[in-house]
Amino acid sequence: MWAKTLLKNPIFMIGILLSIIFLYQAKQKGYLGTRTKLIPTSCKAVLVKLDRRIPANWQTKCEGNNLAVFIKYVGNFPLGSSPQVIKKVLYRELANNLKLIAINSPSDNLERTDWVRIHFMEDTMDINAIVEGHHLVKLQTMTSPKLIAEHLKVTVKVQEKIK
Repeated sequence: MWAKTLLKNPIFMIGILLSIIFLYQAKQKGYLGTRTKLIPTSCKAVLVKLDRRIPANWQTKCEGNNLAVFIKYVGNFPLGSSPQVIKKVLYRELANNLKLIAINSPSDNLERTDWVRIHFMEDTMDINAIVEGHHLVKLQTMTSPKLIAEHLKVTVKVQEKIK
């Protein structure tokens, strides 16, 4: 019965064939695949709480189960500051921002986040830092500046880019 109907209407048969080809190609290119927004990750759970408490000069996003934070430095340096002074101030700000992320994130979700990547931008220098989530959680309970400095030296990988 179906075969007779399709043979009597060849345009209908060509339309069905073309729609099958279209849907197959759309699925191959990922247009009909699963939505990544609906896949739960620890990074998204961290962003829910962190986005409420971050300053206006921060941007955050999830890259899979990795947290990416982009920070634009808005402070001023004294006139005639040497590059060493600027570098020292930027690294102190980076450490303070890592502590801020650790304090304002849920510890159980941050611990399950694979990597936390920070891109710290300033007019003369960019600093890229990466740390594993379970190392960053330990900053929540640390209060001594010496302990924090030692912990950051051991766990944070840093790359500088001078402009």
